[in-house]
Amino acid sequence: MLVGFLALSLGLLGYLAAALVTARVAYGMERARIIEVERDWHADEDPVQRFREQGQSSAALTGFLYGLAWPLVVPTYFFYRCAALVITRRPPPTPYERARRAERLDTRIRELEESLGLRGRALDENGPLS
Repeated sequence: MLVGFLALSLGLLGYLAAALVTARVAYGMERARIIEVERDWHADEDPVQRFREQGQSSAALTGFLYGLAWPLVVPTYFFYRCAALVITRRPPPTPYERARRAERLDTRIRELEESLGLRGRALDENGPLS
């Protein structure tokens, strides 16, 4: 009986400790997100002060709810981060990106030709035509 009570107590303490850590991390992430949005939307005001006045309670509530649901939130978040990394890793370039790269390469080629004094002369594959 005592062993079961101790195991339950330790389990509950572990759950609450993990909940507090998760809530703290979630609050920090939400706080940073809100301050960044406030900075973009209200450039003439102090975003940290505006967060304290308007966003702190909602960020705390979000952190609290994430903390309570940490057995679901933490694995889901890690899975999301891994999935996002795999999904967004080196996508094929779009036509716009290919065109921009070709323009940059052409510009760089022109710069190198000018620096070598080759600009304006006809070139074949073996060098300048004279």
